[in-house]
Amino acid sequence: MTTALIVVALALIVIFAGPTLLFICVGYADYVLERRKHLIALKHAVKRRSDEL
Repeated sequence: MTTALIVVALALIVIFAGPTLLFICVGYADYVLERRKHLIALKHAVKRRSDEL
């Protein structure tokens, strides 16, 4: 009985919070990709600068 209650509660949470959770996941993935692009650009800039010296 308790297991069924927990499963129903989790299902309700997923149903009502699904779009919000999806939005958060997509936003975080976008943030990580942009941050990675920025760090790669910085790495290349530092490498280029050290080659000039």
